Amino acid sequence: MSLLAGLAIVAGTIYLLARRAEVRLVLLGSGFLMAALAGQPLLIPDTFARAMVAGVVAPICTAMGFAAVLSATGCDRHLVAALTAPLSRAGALLLPGSVLAAYLVNLAVPSQASTAAALGPVLLPLLRGAGFSPLVGAATLVLGASFGGDLLNPGAQDIQAVAGSTGLEAVTIHQRILPASLAGVVTAALAMQLSHGHERSAPAVHAEPLRLDPIRAFVPLLPVSLLLLAHAGTPGLSWLLTASEGTVGGGLGVVTAMLIGVLAAALLSWRELRALSKSFFEGMGHAYASIISLTIAAQCFGAGLKAIGLAQALLELVGDNRTLAVFLAFGFPWALSFLSGSGSGPILTFAQTFLGRIDPAHNPPLLAALACLGGAFGRTSSPVSAVVIYASGLAEVEPLKLVRTLAVPLLAGALVALVTALARG
Repeated sequence: MSLLAGLAIVAGTIYLLARRAEVRLVLLGSGFLMAALAGQPLLIPDTFARAMVAGVVAPICTAMGFAAVLSATGCDRHLVAALTAPLSRAGALLLPGSVLAAYLVNLAVPSQASTAAALGPVLLPLLRGAGFSPLVGAATLVLGASFGGDLLNPGAQDIQAVAGSTGLEAVTIHQRILPASLAGVVTAALAMQLSHGHERSAPAVHAEPLRLDPIRAFVPLLPVSLLLLAHAGTPGLSWLLTASEGTVGGGLGVVTAMLIGVLAAALLSWRELRALSKSFFEGMGHAYASIISLTIAAQCFGAGLKAIGLAQALLELVGDNRTLAVFLAFGFPWALSFLSGSGSGPILTFAQTFLGRIDPAHNPPLLAALACLGGAFGRTSSPVSAVVIYASGLAEVEPLKLVRTLAVPLLAGALVALVTALARG
């Protein structure tokens, strides 16, 4: 009976998410209902309290604080200038180049909506000036900004959250994401050209020339460069990988690298140190309000699923069937992300209910990588995601039409990413 009640609650959760109810409220409420029906009403407050101070909080908040400093110093805009300046001469490579530019900006700016906000005012006039419609321009922006460029960063919020909830090493998950994501985005970029490259008309407007400060353009990439070099075994950087009590996986290294980035940006704008300090801590606060709160709600929902027995039923259903495990890892976060417009919550929900208890024979790091990718692709295909809503508003097009325009390139890239991840194991 409890399983049937749990399934009914999950069905109600899906319905509410599809109706665009507030994601965190739905996940918290559903988790509490399931825990209460299982006779464990205090499980949710306990889970809530533990999640508030989890080791994953520090890396995510510090990364978002760094992103706020980049915005305050203009370093993010110089990175945009560095990536878009060559696009004006890209010719037939303009569309795929634009997708890749947004993907790389998302590597440095972890929020997809913030990536679109930083790049959109430059990229859309550039594409419009080349003769592409606002709809194609917006679809190109969303495809690149939300395909999962942030997952190339070992300190990515989703990777860190999954590592913290499952005990897997963040670097191990990242190593499986990296080749799959790169192969997928290149495929998606080329598919964008094949699908819409012929739709040019006469140029309507001309993009203004972009000024570039190379040093400021590099600062957004400094932390991730340090982390990647450290994980590659570069002499003199091993201290970045040192763990400490209370941090998750490479959490301390992520925090340290982000603080180095903050220091570099502050040195370039030393006259504004007071304002930059305020921006940094406000960025951390925004991370807690918009990201950490979502991971807390997702963990509470996952705890409810475990308490009522649905998690165990899911594990028993999978059994030793690796194909089903792969399907769930890729498809479950995609479906929930599509409905909710958020990738992080569904990814962590899947990690909480499934990955932490899966048979090691199913290769949990691979399944974790697939879940992160599936959540990113589900968010990209969702007409209610923040990045889609922002881009559609900027270009003055309908969100549903935008999603339809990028659907074929997204599916092509997702398929290649899936095949690449499975091939590399």
